[in-house]
Amino acid sequence: MKIPLSISIPVYLRDHRYEGRVVLPAAEALQILAKSLPRDLPRCDPLLQEGGEFARLLHLDPRADTLNVFHEIAFSPDGLRQSRLTTLHSGRQTQLNRRMTHVSVVFSAIDPMQAGRENGPADHSGKASPAGFSGKRGDDPGYGADPAHDEADELDGPIFTFPCERLYTDLVPFGPAYHNAVNEIGLTETGARAYVSGGDFREAVGPLGSPFPFDAAMHVACAWGQRYRNIVAFPVGFDRREILLPTSAGETYLCRVVSLPDDGSALRFNVRLFGEDHRPVEIILGLKMRDISGGRLKPPAWVRKGV
Repeated sequence: MKIPLSISIPVYLRDHRYEGRVVLPAAEALQILAKSLPRDLPRCDPLLQEGGEFARLLHLDPRADTLNVFHEIAFSPDGLRQSRLTTLHSGRQTQLNRRMTHVSVVFSAIDPMQAGRENGPADHSGKASPAGFSGKRGDDPGYGADPAHDEADELDGPIFTFPCERLYTDLVPFGPAYHNAVNEIGLTETGARAYVSGGDFREAVGPLGSPFPFDAAMHVACAWGQRYRNIVAFPVGFDRREILLPTSAGETYLCRVVSLPDDGSALRFNVRLFGEDHRPVEIILGLKMRDISGGRLKPPAWVRKGV
């Protein structure tokens, strides 16, 4: 199934840049896919995502008002649906069109036999969690801890702190709309802690909530990679994402990043976002980040450990 989409490009997207060019944020691409899921398909839950891949940057024309893309949906025998955000490009020397995949993700199917069961694992809204997503993850040492106590915990090991202004002047040079890690950033060898904002643009909020907290959490993980791995890493995918309560514009969330063993050239993290009531609102497991610049981008000396 291929669904053509014409997406209005809001002004704030022009603040999201890579090497001077405007690019579509991965969090926005996931929102586009979730918004355009056909209503007449068997039910699936966009709040439960698996196998996210950010395969190729999607550059935006800074003069354009709309973006023309496709939402392609492939079905597997077990009921899963893989959604892909794609574009078509004409070759300069041929008449053939080439399809390019930019983002893909599996939105988990809702099993009617599991939905609503009282003995199913519960999320913090009191509803049963869909099959395949439990209340605790064995590969995240902090997952499942009491969230109110978790916020008071100190990060393990010596903490390197710096104001969020330096994050955006030196480490993640995006425009003001994407300055959504707020206050002070704290990094240790085992992870990071920061507060992230839901942003100022209510029109950005969709079925996945606000895209800005997830985006800002990846900024914090990027800062960790610059300090402890001496690379400028960009997100290239994730294993699982579970949205317990969609984030909102104008709200602030506690972000905790846990570093995992590297996977070859990719850094890996688990990320948790907590709301004002100290309850988890979003979990990203196995976030993958990699240097996509071929080594052209280098961290500044002030952030690198041991320099």
